[in-house]
Amino acid sequence: MSEYTTIGSRISVSAIRDYLFAKKIEKGDSLVLNSADYEHLVEEIKKKSEPIEIPLNIFGVLIVKDKSGRVPTGKVQIVEDDKM
Repeated sequence: MSEYTTIGSRISVSAIRDYLFAKKIEKGDSLVLNSADYEHLVEEIKKKSEPIEIPLNIFGVLIVKDKSGRVPTGKVQIVEDDKM
C-alpha cells in the first residue's frame, strides 16, 4: 500500500526543497504529485522565468505527475529509485 505525505500547506518549489532536505530524500528517488499540484508547480516555475526541464528534477529527485489519480491533492508519494 502506498503512503502519501503532506509536505506543507501548499506544494511549491520551496516546500519541496525543504521537504527533501528534512527527510533526506536521496538523489534518484521520485516524488509523485497529484496532477493539479504538478501543474501548479510548473506554473510557479514559469512565473519565476526559470528554465523548465522536463522531466522536472529538484536536487536530483524526479518530480512526477500521478497518472493513476491515486495521490490526493496536497500530498506526495515517495518512490525509491529501485522501485521505479
